[in-house]
Amino acid sequence: MKTKILLSLLLVSSLGIYSCKKDGQIDGLAGVVKLADVNVPDGFTWESSRDINFKIAIADNRFQDNIHVIAIYSADGGLITKGAASLTKPFESKAYVPRTVSEVFVVKTAPDNSSTSQKIRLDGDKVTLTLSAPLVQAVSSVNSAFNTSSDSPDCTTGCSETITLTTNSQTVSVSGGKTICVNGSNKSFDVQFGSGGGTLRICGTNLTIQELANNRINDPMAIIITADASVTFDEKRATNFNQNNNTLENYGHLTIEGGINLAGKLKNFGVLTVNGEYSTETQTSPVTEHTNNGTLIVNGQLDVGSNSFFYNNGSVKATDLRVFNHATFINNCKLLVTNEYDHSTLMKNYGYIKVDGEIFVNGSSELALYGGSMISTRDIKINGTIKGYDSGSLFKVSNETELTGAGTLTGNFSYCDANGLEKNNGTIEHTVSLNCNLYIPVSGCNAEGNGSAPVKDTDGDGVLDNIDDYPHDATKAFNNYYPGGGVDDGATILFEDMWPVKGDYDMNDIVMSYQLKVVTNAANKVVELSGSYSLNARGGIFENGFGIEFPINRSLVSNVKGAILEEGQDKAVLILFTNMQNELPYMNTRATDPFSPAKTYMISFSVTNGPSLSEFGLGEYNPFIWNRGKGRSYEVHLPGHMPTSLGDPKLFGSGHDASNPSKGMYYVTSEGFPWAISVPVKNLSYPLEGMDIGTAYLKLSQWVMSGGVNFNDWYSNRTSGYRNENNFYKAGE
Repeated sequence: MKTKILLSLLLVSSLGIYSCKKDGQIDGLAGVVKLADVNVPDGFTWESSRDINFKIAIADNRFQDNIHVIAIYSADGGLITKGAASLTKPFESKAYVPRTVSEVFVVKTAPDNSSTSQKIRLDGDKVTLTLSAPLVQAVSSVNSAFNTSSDSPDCTTGCSETITLTTNSQTVSVSGGKTICVNGSNKSFDVQFGSGGGTLRICGTNLTIQELANNRINDPMAIIITADASVTFDEKRATNFNQNNNTLENYGHLTIEGGINLAGKLKNFGVLTVNGEYSTETQTSPVTEHTNNGTLIVNGQLDVGSNSFFYNNGSVKATDLRVFNHATFINNCKLLVTNEYDHSTLMKNYGYIKVDGEIFVNGSSELALYGGSMISTRDIKINGTIKGYDSGSLFKVSNETELTGAGTLTGNFSYCDANGLEKNNGTIEHTVSLNCNLYIPVSGCNAEGNGSAPVKDTDGDGVLDNIDDYPHDATKAFNNYYPGGGVDDGATILFEDMWPVKGDYDMNDIVMSYQLKVVTNAANKVVELSGSYSLNARGGIFENGFGIEFPINRSLVSNVKGAILEEGQDKAVLILFTNMQNELPYMNTRATDPFSPAKTYMISFSVTNGPSLSEFGLGEYNPFIWNRGKGRSYEVHLPGHMPTSLGDPKLFGSGHDASNPSKGMYYVTSEGFPWAISVPVKNLSYPLEGMDIGTAYLKLSQWVMSGGVNFNDWYSNRTSGYRNENNFYKAGE
């Protein structure tokens, strides 16, 4: 924030920074409104997440009243919360979940590592569920809760035109955005997509598409194979359906002869067989995303590359597999490769991978294992990284391991090579266990399994070692994270520091990113909290301090590290710094200035007689800044958050502030504008100095004006129309 802006505000404090244009738009960006110019609906909270209260009971009496572990995941496999449940005591937790997450997977793991899961839609603020003994044997078994083939469309409703094939070699034309439905059996036909695109919905049996013509138009095109249909793509060469706005959905039986180059969206809920190479082609926007919830068989090479995303929630079997060129493959269930797996980017394995031949882990790539997952191969050559993110994962080699000088085994997992590591020139971190004893149960996703079920409880806390994150510490049992426990998970808070006067809404006066870990014991009581905070930018001109208030009495907190436990507070308030000007040499908001690397603060504290996880919650808690020049009482919080004991409520109502404690309103203007926003994204991009955030995030204003109904992915979606990259700060540019 420039000095001249501050002076201007002080002179005309009753006015906003920006004047609205007559057409309400920003020069050069038709339809985009500055944040400062929007009409904020009454009661809008500015929250990109919401609290969900979970209560998960169990009815699995195979182990008497012994503890089971309940873990709740988002659809992409990110851990939301975790803890203990028994026949007499359910697992209860409260987590602050992004509004972009519409469904979760609740997984119960028994003392013998057997598991059952259920998919739950988040329709309200409560999830109540009872899980019994395993019916579904893994997070994402074939034909389990992931398989929603019953949701398949049909050819009786929603058709612009219905065609019943009576002869061979008919041409079916799809254009003008229409939905063309096709019935018939034992016939062959051609498909012609024209201007305006549209949807081809096939309901017939034993039908053959001989040619997909003119499918490179820029208009959206979709092909849907319904649940009772059986279809073959039988072009003479590899099928091309590779525009980024294409959609292919299969609920029935689809066979593709000669291979396929497929961009855009794939959703497979049925049986999809590709005879030839299967390639995920993509451009820059939108990103190619393929999701397999059924059975995918590739009699050839499965090529996942070019920045695409591949989610396997069912069964995939391929002759060869290549994952490369910045692609991301997330395996939640069963992945079988009969020959070679060539890996050059990121694989997140939450299920089971079996390679009959050899795995090549190439340089600068990561093969990641998450709790309870397993990878099994005959041979492996490691030039990159294999990393375990949770306890209880296994990498098994039946023949030969070659760990080159560039190869690394790191994190928390077991590496099993019964013959020993034949060629070891790389790095093996001490956290990696070199043994073959880890028990992995047989399940619907993993027919191999490993070892024998353990029954040991070393620390005597009631949680068996195999399901205890801290098997040698009776005071700790489970790790919970906000937001999520992955290396790429985190959140960002953006502050304006002019309170109680409006700012310029570039939201970069302080930019803090963070990730928190809450440790609980076997009774689901909070015993420890740790976190990593990073100061990415300090665009304000004041000497601002930063702290966080946690929902716990100050007297219960001890062993504070990396921060100051502030005196004079009722609750535990940790101060990371008191003057941001001393923390970063440069502001990191102006393209003409030098760049300062973010400064990171590692904090932790212990809790005595702590609250339950459901009381403490998992979320952003109460972060704040204050203006050191004006005094400690000038706190700035997220909207709706109360000041700490040292904040001065007498300042409410001054300047542009319209806080009204009797109505639960804090830190908003009379028009409903905040001085801070929080977003569940690590190291969120932020605007250049003086650039209204609405001119960078082009859907932000529409999200606000809709009351949070539309564009709740405004901060994470990188497709066309969501961002104006010219208005973001970029280091080194």
